[in-house]
Amino acid sequence: MGYIEEIKNVVGEGNVHTGLIDRIGFSRDMSVHEGLPDVIVFAQTSDQVSRIVKVAAAQNIPVVARGAGTSVTGAVLPAKGGILLDLSRMNQVIEINKNDGYVVVEPGIICNALNARLEPTHFFPPDPGSAPACTIGGMIACNASGVRAVKYGTTRDYVKGLEVVLADGQVIHTGTLAPKSSAGYDLTRLFATSEGTLGIITAATLKILPKPAYLAFAKLLFPSVDQAGEAVVKILTSGIPLSACEILDEVSIGVVKQAMNLEIPSQVKCLLFVEIDGHRQAILDQMTQIDAICKEFGGLGNEWSDDPAKRLVMWSARQGLVPSLSRVKPGYRQIPIVEDFGVPISQIKSIIHEIQKIGREHDSPIATFGHIGDGNLHAVLIMDVRKSKEWETLRKISQDFLALTMKYKGTLTAEHGLGMAKSPFIRKELGSSLEIMETIKKALDPQNILNPGKLGFTDSIKDIFEKSAYAPLMEKPGAIKSFGEKIDHEIMACILCGFCRAGCPTYSQTGLETMNARGRVLLAFDLMSGRLEPSEEIAKRLYQCTTCLNCKYTCPSRVEVADVVQAARKRLADNGFLPPVFQSSTKSIAQYGNPFGEPREKRTDVFPAGFKTGGKGANVLLFAGCVASYQDINMIPNLMTILDKAGIAYTTLGQEEDCCGYLSYLIGAEGDFKVCVKNNSKKFADLGVKEIVTSCPGCFRTLSKLYPEYGGNAAVKVHHVVIYLNELMSQGKIPLKGKETMVAAYHDPCDLGRHMQVFEEPRNLLKQIPGVQLNEFKMNRLLAKCCGSGGGVKGFDNPLSQDIAYDRVLQALEVGAELIVSACPSCKSNLTQGAARLRKEKKGKIKVKDITEVIASALA
Repeated sequence: MGYIEEIKNVVGEGNVHTGLIDRIGFSRDMSVHEGLPDVIVFAQTSDQVSRIVKVAAAQNIPVVARGAGTSVTGAVLPAKGGILLDLSRMNQVIEINKNDGYVVVEPGIICNALNARLEPTHFFPPDPGSAPACTIGGMIACNASGVRAVKYGTTRDYVKGLEVVLADGQVIHTGTLAPKSSAGYDLTRLFATSEGTLGIITAATLKILPKPAYLAFAKLLFPSVDQAGEAVVKILTSGIPLSACEILDEVSIGVVKQAMNLEIPSQVKCLLFVEIDGHRQAILDQMTQIDAICKEFGGLGNEWSDDPAKRLVMWSARQGLVPSLSRVKPGYRQIPIVEDFGVPISQIKSIIHEIQKIGREHDSPIATFGHIGDGNLHAVLIMDVRKSKEWETLRKISQDFLALTMKYKGTLTAEHGLGMAKSPFIRKELGSSLEIMETIKKALDPQNILNPGKLGFTDSIKDIFEKSAYAPLMEKPGAIKSFGEKIDHEIMACILCGFCRAGCPTYSQTGLETMNARGRVLLAFDLMSGRLEPSEEIAKRLYQCTTCLNCKYTCPSRVEVADVVQAARKRLADNGFLPPVFQSSTKSIAQYGNPFGEPREKRTDVFPAGFKTGGKGANVLLFAGCVASYQDINMIPNLMTILDKAGIAYTTLGQEEDCCGYLSYLIGAEGDFKVCVKNNSKKFADLGVKEIVTSCPGCFRTLSKLYPEYGGNAAVKVHHVVIYLNELMSQGKIPLKGKETMVAAYHDPCDLGRHMQVFEEPRNLLKQIPGVQLNEFKMNRLLAKCCGSGGGVKGFDNPLSQDIAYDRVLQALEVGAELIVSACPSCKSNLTQGAARLRKEKKGKIKVKDITEVIASALA
């Protein structure tokens, strides 16, 4: 029996993945490197991890532990292949003890999720920029820190003890709950910075602190780096305990001004962002001191606040800088190599000047920013990774950075770790210490199976071009198969940070990267680079995307992932990989005018008796849509009742109505979509209507946004029913009365909400109905969870679609809703099935209705 079969016996077959496409999804992080695992394994207990490592040790198979893959150094990439051990499902808080100030957690818990559990009294101080996505295990392994390190230190300062699986599968425990200990070697700290090369962390006991009583923050403006640097040194040496102190140099300011359209006065050449926490009166006194110091060194003004909402605005330049680096110029992106300096604070201004000089010498923009309060700077290059010449420049700049760091007696990495990226350079900093490190490695891992090829050890890469994820673009430019400039730029803009994991509905069901935006962009990248050819396996993952756009609004770079997926689907369809279910749908649209294979005659079965269709003279066309016509008996008659009550003269196409073609567009059948655009636009013109009203968000998006892009009915005004009815209600044309009291949660349809930015109209309608109490989903509006039916997923993978719908229904129960209201026939259908499953599993009861039904039942 092979080792993979042995591992299946440990974790179950469903937690082991060997397919190439899914393995590619785990082959990247935020670095420029790649490492393809031989197998992906999800473990859920320490015992499973131990047994997996024993299997690997018996056959000399590498094991690389992974949390969320947010590393910028390639630390979690399988440089030598082997087992990628995903610990993201080990994400529980085991114990919280606020009296003794500690918490026990599994390694897969997200940093922000841990702090949410500690609210409102305590917090875990380390806060890296990746806190919304990174796991505690990863933070410990590379000793992450963040903006608060100037006062609170780094992750290892908060690790009291660890549970670790060694290279032979043995499980050990380090540390103590006592406030201090002198018991021998500090193994806790040894493992806490080893990047998974000495052992695999399966639990951690962390120190937590009470939240400070008061917090104030400021944006400080300076005419030069010199003046800002001198002010910082004096502030810190004056005994003012800043809890954050960040800097942006002139290049960084230019980036955010261009990419984010921020208004920053031209005389500002350096920005500082500071934060102080503690007792209010002490902070007010310190604010006065800081203002005086800044004035002494020529500061251009300080803006203070204690309002958390204002902090988001005031600090927007700092928070938005990293993603902006991949938006400053189409096709260019930020490249992290040697970008994590740690230097003495007094030398900050000098080293920034030298970094800027290096950039000028190589004619390459370098944005310098970071945690000036603790001497930690990030100097990031912006380059076109498709150009070999720019990579050669990068190699030279990296060597210059190394020399610069040594000149100022600093370190190459203050918080990101070594991984693969810094392996070619770190020997010059560590010298013979690296040999001692490797001796320790050999003592604890004699077979070298734990995360080999890292930390600058003998088996590490020796050049930045090794294990390069961008090699295909440089080595075989003729093989590049562009999706077109716009989509190529979106692919390149993705920094692979993994923030999209938080909102993706399909990832939440599987934990697979190829079921997440990051992984799907990777597949599109490989299709673009020519590394992958269209295949059924790729099609499966791309057609399992709901195109809900949640990823865009959790993405720091706002990558248009839905557009990337749609373009990749088009390539798949053009190459014969359109799934059979969609082949049937497009044929049905062409033959019957709907994707369900239903005869035209049934389209008007839901119409009220005696209703006449197709009459000319009315300015308003009610476009019913396919789902509401064929799969729902209430929406259309209720909408007609409301329009009649409001005195609206409208018409329909009746049995002559054809599908708008949105499904054809989504699945990449562009030729079929163009036919729908042409035929429907002619029907609208022949009918002479000036406005179209539809209850389907997909139809709304298609007719109002996509048709004009494809030369369709640009002269016709298109309304979703919630917009139209909201206007009628504001005019007093829809009289309402209360019939019953109900607690309702409004579900934002993805096509209506995120795609078309319609959020307030449906809520306003519900608030006008007597007796309706609106309780919001915890995740709503831009961050609302998908119902699971979008993007064609309901037709392609109905079980997946239903699981997503069921989760959304459970979320409605959490907020005390008795009724889920949506404004989309597909959402209603899917959520209704989710509610039925809820009843079947005896977990509760909840109703699902379209907003037109709720309004119609409340008509006076």
